[in-house]
Amino acid sequence: KQWYQRRVAITAGGETGVRGVPGLKGVRGPEGKAGAGVKGAKGARGLPGRQGAPGEAAQSIQLNPYIVAFHSQKNTPPTCFDGMTELWTGYSFMFVDADGQSKWSQNIGAAGSCLEEFYPAFYTQCTVDKCISSSEEHKTVWMATAPDYENYRHPLGKLKIDRRRDELLNYISRCVVCEAIFKMFVVHSLTDEIPECPEGYELAPSPNRHIPGAPQKWVGFSFWEVSVDNQGLGVLTDEAASCLLYYVPAAIAECDAEGCKLNAEDQYTSWIRNTKEDQMFTGNDRESFSDAKGYISRCAVCQRPEASFISFS
Repeated sequence: KQWYQRRVAITAGGETGVRGVPGLKGVRGPEGKAGAGVKGAKGARGLPGRQGAPGEAAQSIQLNPYIVAFHSQKNTPPTCFDGMTELWTGYSFMFVDADGQSKWSQNIGAAGSCLEEFYPAFYTQCTVDKCISSSEEHKTVWMATAPDYENYRHPLGKLKIDRRRDELLNYISRCVVCEAIFKMFVVHSLTDEIPECPEGYELAPSPNRHIPGAPQKWVGFSFWEVSVDNQGLGVLTDEAASCLLYYVPAAIAECDAEGCKLNAEDQYTSWIRNTKEDQMFTGNDRESFSDAKGYISRCAVCQRPEASFISFS
């Protein structure tokens, strides 16, 4: 009986004891074999995303652009054409006269003919011993402005730079240097008629088109060279710079450290003649050139029509 009661007590169990202390973490088991699951099907197309922010402007690089200079023959700078990039504006520089015998000219169609600042005497001559500047024999020559009406003459005598600088600058032509990806060319008629551009080309706009009263297309007079002290300094006649918008018999300002002369007696300009008019005269039987426009060849500057639609970004 006692044995039975003890067995019953063991079988029924006692009260639940206190929760034991957690056991130690077991040792990591070996890595299992990779599963042999089947690749899932392609998911449905997602919704369109939101529009992104605008990107940066593209950079157009022209490794060999055309750099050209335009001269207004006015005291207002000209402007580049549509499709060109303006680099700087300045004053129309033509050449240096060192001592009455040594002269160095600038191609007035190139960037070097447009100086950003006007300095009447901006160079020096050097030997191994010394440098000489601001000598009376050191002169610079600049393109003068064209008069606004017929039979006008620039002031006589020298305009002193220290007293009349602002007045003097009104008589110095302004210019602009432009970067282009197309080239222009000029046609000279050798008559008093404005020539037409070849087929497939059109008249280029005038660099002065924004100036009141100026032509809107680039047609002008066939310029060849300037002569000072019996030395001629010219321009290439296949360049647009040889087609000046205005005819000016004395087109230059001769300057030194003191100032500039606009009507020097030893100044001459050379122009391509109107050969049709010239046939009327032989030998010394020639009329005065005081009203010489009719004796000067006309010219036109041409470009491809696409030029206005191609530009640098």
